[in-house]
Amino acid sequence: MHHPVTSRCPSFLFLPPKRIQNSNSDFRSGILTPDSPPPLTSPTLIYLHLPKCGGTTLNRLIEWEYSPLRIYSVDPSFFRWSYYRLLALPARRLARLQVVKGHMPFGIHKRLPLPATYITVLREPVERVISEYYFARHYRLHPQYRRMQKLSLEQYATTTPHHNLQCKLLAGLPGPRDFLAGDCTDETLQVAKANLAQHFAIAGLTERFEETLALIKILFGWKLAHYASFNVTPIRPRKAAVDESVQRIIAERNRFDVAIHQHVVALFDQSLQTHRAAVDGALQEVSRARTLGPVATLSYQAASELRKAISRLRSAV
Repeated sequence: MHHPVTSRCPSFLFLPPKRIQNSNSDFRSGILTPDSPPPLTSPTLIYLHLPKCGGTTLNRLIEWEYSPLRIYSVDPSFFRWSYYRLLALPARRLARLQVVKGHMPFGIHKRLPLPATYITVLREPVERVISEYYFARHYRLHPQYRRMQKLSLEQYATTTPHHNLQCKLLAGLPGPRDFLAGDCTDETLQVAKANLAQHFAIAGLTERFEETLALIKILFGWKLAHYASFNVTPIRPRKAAVDESVQRIIAERNRFDVAIHQHVVALFDQSLQTHRAAVDGALQEVSRARTLGPVATLSYQAASELRKAISRLRSAV
């Protein structure tokens, strides 16, 4: 079920002023205040899934909150092909979508015929690269699996063209067909910050995932009846166990990701401080949603896989 934005939305949440129709002056300003009425037209949700940022878990939750038949899921394995297929869909098909989600650059809202707003989740960049490396190294179906067997973490971090990918995807600037590749500049960083301010309802944090879910629940009215983690990299060292010199190399190689992550952390902290009471209440509900027994967890995971399959099949045809 698709839930409209409610008037209880706190003021830290930004909606794109040019993408909300039939709205009052509060909405045209781009900032939702506690006293603002809801928009008459609920926006299409775009989840910009940044790789290895806890997004698989959020994807499964989205598939419970919205009809899988009205979700376009960019295929996680063939995401370049799937994204360009999305760009080519006719307007009548795009108009039926409640959600667009997956690995893709910012900008898909320009193709949608209805109002849209974004959400995303960022991750501390060194942690993200460590997780990405070990996931590819141990997941046999990963396209880089064989290559990773020959590379150390340091070698991977210094040679991959997919550095600073959080900043690149949030900026959505024109570049190579492989939108994870290419370089970042100060301009890329500034564009990413501007996009976050103008087009994103919320930018959450992997390392504070339940607080992120609490904020999403407040904004979109999600039920979050059940909640479990998916696609957690099982075999990887903790960041503290990685040599500090390697950590510095990763951080320097991904310095624009470090900058955009720090920017979002500051905004996130401010939001929580301003709306602590509402977040605390939502956090209790999120915590209860995760309290499942072994049998209930297996049932939830199986049903989630079915909803995922329906969404992906519908997206592919």
